Amino acid sequence: MPIRLPRLFAGGQPNFEVGSPDSPASRQGSKEQVTFTEIPIVEDIVNDIYAGNEAAKAASDHEQAMTMRYTVKYYYMALFWAALMAAPIIMEGYETALVPSFFSFKSFQELFGEASKDGSLIIRPVWQSGITIAAAVGQLIGLWLAPRVVNRFGYRICTMVGLTCAAGFLLIGFFSVSAGSKLHTYLAGEFLLGIPWGLFQGITLPYVSDITPLKLRGPAATMINIFWLIGQLVSASVLRGASEITNKHWSIKVPMLIQYSWILPLFIIVILAPESPYFLSRQGKDQQALQVLSRVNRDPSFDQHGSLAIIHCVNEHEKKTAERMGFVDCFKGINLRRTEIAVIIYLTQQLVGSPLVFYSVNVLQKGGLSQSNALYVTMGMYALCIGSTLLSMGAMRLLGRRTMWLGGLATEIGCLVTIGTLGFFLESSKAVAWVSAVILVLFAVVYNFTIGPVCYTIVAETPSTRMKTATNSIARGIYIAVSIGNLFLVPNLLEAKPQGWGLGTRAALVWAGTSFLCFCWAYFRLPEMKDRTPAQIDVMFERKLPARSWSQAKL
Repeated sequence: MPIRLPRLFAGGQPNFEVGSPDSPASRQGSKEQVTFTEIPIVEDIVNDIYAGNEAAKAASDHEQAMTMRYTVKYYYMALFWAALMAAPIIMEGYETALVPSFFSFKSFQELFGEASKDGSLIIRPVWQSGITIAAAVGQLIGLWLAPRVVNRFGYRICTMVGLTCAAGFLLIGFFSVSAGSKLHTYLAGEFLLGIPWGLFQGITLPYVSDITPLKLRGPAATMINIFWLIGQLVSASVLRGASEITNKHWSIKVPMLIQYSWILPLFIIVILAPESPYFLSRQGKDQQALQVLSRVNRDPSFDQHGSLAIIHCVNEHEKKTAERMGFVDCFKGINLRRTEIAVIIYLTQQLVGSPLVFYSVNVLQKGGLSQSNALYVTMGMYALCIGSTLLSMGAMRLLGRRTMWLGGLATEIGCLVTIGTLGFFLESSKAVAWVSAVILVLFAVVYNFTIGPVCYTIVAETPSTRMKTATNSIARGIYIAVSIGNLFLVPNLLEAKPQGWGLGTRAALVWAGTSFLCFCWAYFRLPEMKDRTPAQIDVMFERKLPARSWSQAKL
């Protein structure tokens, strides 16, 4: 039976049910003209996915009926292991914040810098861009490897290999301080470090999505953003402490060596962690998958065989659109729209002006603050961001993904316009520099309340279960590719002439424009997937429901 969905609603949007014969086909007696598009609906579509498997249907109904309190009470072990397996992101967040901060760090400039025309030592923009681009290229390689190795060896083995490689590659940066060609050696180390960082990005989010139940999937994905922030906060704190070290070499080496303090504990944690039940089931290891499903919950009403049946049914249904689980399959059929959403959601993080946060020390110094004050502001900013991300977990349950995303973008546009406009008046008063600092902190807090954490939740929920790793790797890879452009632009935008283009904080106006474009796309193309099971999301993509209709649709 077909359902006729309105393409554009006038006034209040009607409440309708997918597949319901009572769906409104017209508005008799109304002066409003509404255009409808017909979407063919097969009755009991979700039951068709479960192929009449009553155990799978019952397990799915139980998962959807659970309250958040019930889920946390009995499924806390799933959240625990998801958080621990996402913890390697701390290392990536640490390094991402450390490298740009090094460029304006006095000891680093004295050891690695070149003399400018006024005699001061600086890291030239070409080297700033080159080092960060080298790390980005390494991440692209890691993302390219992720679906290939994960689908063969699993998440645990790949994470252990990544941690081992990271431990070895960190030594290159450590010894670059004493090398003859310091910047060349440091660049090579950052390139190689990028490979395990990219691997972690490619496998962390799919694992978190696989191991957690429906109600905990959003909070668990949000933990990835928290770990990013923890890494960045630790980086700012360590750098602040290192600035007090009188020995130039050790003031650079200590921030590098600190990273070994969590590599070994993380390695041991990964050895003990459960493997993804989806991966085990696709490998024909159903008995091990059952053990994992029982291990990650304490629910007295849990049916492990019913949950395994859900995995089987969804996997068999998705084979129709993606048999091979390769990159090419992400651009075929309904997977194309899902890939589009994942890609642009990730890209928004770059286009909304997040590089201003990564280069916060540099930005604040360009805004007129001293290095010491800039580091203190940055540390406070990251602490506030962690708090805002924790708050976003509850807000996401209340408001949903789409509302938070659009609201966050609108607020970020306002902050960017304000920061950019104040950039024209920095020389008029010292107070302007502090106002810019406050707005930058507000920008970062709003970003980490909305865009930062919600991004990971949306990308975790959008792909099909078979295509999670490939879709995530493509989306994150395109994100990295665009970040390479930003890595070239940001130093040049911020640095004074003749080394850069001399825009300083006025560069925020550039990102205000790109943020507005992202807002327009999200309004028309981003659906609301809150409280939707993988089977329901499959159905709604297959039926090509308009993005703004998802929140009202019922299955």
